[in-house]
Amino acid sequence: MAERPQLQAVLATRDPHAKLRLYAAFVRGVHERLAALSALLVQAGPEGGQVLAAGEEERMTGMSAFVTHLAEAGALPPDADTARLADSWWALTGPQLYTQLTAGRGWDADTYEDWLTGVLVPALRGAA
Repeated sequence: MAERPQLQAVLATRDPHAKLRLYAAFVRGVHERLAALSALLVQAGPEGGQVLAAGEEERMTGMSAFVTHLAEAGALPPDADTARLADSWWALTGPQLYTQLTAGRGWDADTYEDWLTGVLVPALRGAA
């Protein structure tokens, strides 16, 4: 994932708010392509569960790297708990929540992306 052009654009962007907007768009795109597959894997038994668990570990690794990138770029407050932030954002950016909000609550993808940006931005408060 880290080599995808869309994610490379996120990492190259200097403005922290723009980074989060681009990251929310990236997450949206991933979920538009893969959320239905995640739902099927949940129902596919142990083998599907193993594939899903591996994907979630990879997603956590990516989220931790992104939060570390934000911290190293000075986009987060110096006292930010980056491990907790990565855990929180991992939960907020999961395919289950995307599916609940879009399929379950009727949100369109634009509304989801705007909401996700809005919940990620407060972590930047107090940033240098």
